[in-house]
Amino acid sequence: MVEGRWRIVETGMWDQEALHLVVPAHITFDRQGLGEMQLIAIGASIDYRLEDRGGVPVVEFPWSGFDEMDPTSGRAWARLEGNTMCGKLFIHQGDESNFIAKREPGDREVSGSNKALQPASRPRRSGSKGKATKAARG
Repeated sequence: MVEGRWRIVETGMWDQEALHLVVPAHITFDRQGLGEMQLIAIGASIDYRLEDRGGVPVVEFPWSGFDEMDPTSGRAWARLEGNTMCGKLFIHQGDESNFIAKREPGDREVSGSNKALQPASRPRRSGSKGKATKAARG
């Protein structure tokens, strides 16, 4: 069962400070095949599918939303192993990274708006092109 909130605890590309730049990084799956994802400065809506591949549950989803107010999109997949999710996240025409997420304790049922979340505006770092996906590399 994939429904619920999964805290992204590790990635191959971003360190902990970058990963949780705006809010604690997470992916949320509702019962209708929709959800949301937030990490670095990305807030996005997802549309997921759950499949069984050789006895292992795998979730796949495209996502679209915003990265510091700029539209962005991508895709991701992950295999489920109990309360751990291991997969790969792809940013369209950008970075890609492995990730590990853990189910948040007690979070089995979720309701959500399925709106792409837009991070609050904040000052840009000097010398940054404004893309957290590039500026926040660890």
